[in-house]
Amino acid sequence: MGLKIVAGSAKGRKLRGPKTKGIRPAAARVRESLFQILGNLEGLRVLDLFAGTGSMGLEALSRGADSVVFVDPNQAAVSLLFHNLGVTKFLDRAHVLKKKANLAIEFLHKKGDRYDLIFLDPPYDRGFVDGTLKQLHRFPLLNEDGLLLCEHSPREIPSFLSGLEVSDERKYGQTTVTFLKPRAMGGSSKE
Repeated sequence: MGLKIVAGSAKGRKLRGPKTKGIRPAAARVRESLFQILGNLEGLRVLDLFAGTGSMGLEALSRGADSVVFVDPNQAAVSLLFHNLGVTKFLDRAHVLKKKANLAIEFLHKKGDRYDLIFLDPPYDRGFVDGTLKQLHRFPLLNEDGLLLCEHSPREIPSFLSGLEVSDERKYGQTTVTFLKPRAMGGSSKE
């Protein structure tokens, strides 16, 4: 599988892809489109849940994100992540947690961590979308002006939106990406 960084300081670097179907990296065209929408990532703190190969977080680092925490419980995924971090030379700006997303969320919350951008890309159609959103509601990690990108199948639309609102949605074949931002609480939102 031809997996590589689309743009930024590591543009063109080839990433190692999965050998099993249990890990599904974001397609290059999806990544390219999403990162064009996101724009400047300079200085952002990013959380990549269900990271797999790390293609989303690595793309964020290549485009100027300050740091990325990659979360995946799968040893094969963690090995891919470390290989790809070495290839892109981003080991010094990354942290890898070999944990299930729900446990990592609680752990990071207790540490007091907050993120400007969260990627949520769980296995499709297995109930992880709303389960993870509930955990992020219970243990908030998103900054008040942050953004959460939820990649999911068209059959598993995020329905647990407590404290969040949909700001955009994009469809790419059998992949839908829902952009979620914190709901403004009272007063006027800054727009």
